[in-house]
Amino acid sequence: MCRPRAPLLDEPQLQTRHPSRFYCFGRSINRNVAWTWAAVLAQGLADSIWAGTVLVKFLNELLGNNAYVGYIEAASGAANLIVALPVGACADRLGKGRVARWGGALIPFGVALTAYAASYGTSHPPTDSGGRLSLLLLFVAVQCLWGVVSAVGNGPAQALYADSVATGERSHAYTALFVIYLLASVVGPALTIVLFESHGEAGRTWSLTPLRNVIFAGLGFELVAMGGYLMLRDKHAVGDEEPPTDGTRPASDAEAGGGGGSGGGSGEGGGGGGRGGCGGDGRSA
Repeated sequence: MCRPRAPLLDEPQLQTRHPSRFYCFGRSINRNVAWTWAAVLAQGLADSIWAGTVLVKFLNELLGNNAYVGYIEAASGAANLIVALPVGACADRLGKGRVARWGGALIPFGVALTAYAASYGTSHPPTDSGGRLSLLLLFVAVQCLWGVVSAVGNGPAQALYADSVATGERSHAYTALFVIYLLASVVGPALTIVLFESHGEAGRTWSLTPLRNVIFAGLGFELVAMGGYLMLRDKHAVGDEEPPTDGTRPASDAEAGGGGGSGGGSGEGGGGGGRGGCGGDGRSA
């Protein structure tokens, strides 16, 4: 008499996998957490490649005026400050995921305007005060747009990240987020070195053309970060999520990414300041 075949995986349990989680190798992770990690990784690379020292050097080389560079750098923080409170109110009313997606949708405009400004400045370096003033206004507009992108995207995304981590797990989750940003901030400058070296002597002297090309490379990672923002959903927050009952290890989203510990950005708002919510940013004050 033949015995019935034992299923390799319990079929009823297959149906209990929650749509708000990714499952892999016997573990699960909230989708918002995974997409936030992807966005922060790309942002960390972008910030460390173009939005810090490289941008400042490019502006100084182009405009020859440290005061102008300071005005441009301050524009991002000022725009962020002005927009942050209305954006927070919209996020509370319309949903954090929706507003974060709006921020992601603005990224291509920031990338396009920055690329245009860098290209125009490289091909038309100013020769008089009028030309320098025109470029100053152009780059102030660029930085204001990035300040708006930061306020619209990052604030709601960080709030949704906290809502997508179970209570008691947030210190671990924010430590993992901070570690991801720091790792990206280490890899980014290494890539920058390679990019400058590929330009030979011009790259070693940091002339306008290699600086512009490095900025372009950093902007490419901004577009990658956009994908992470566009995937965020309010329905994947923990409040709408049932505990996994499929035999996978339940829930430490931080453990799923290898993060741990309680230092370096603990608590619901942890991770430090910056555009990605967990590190410094050359565009934010």
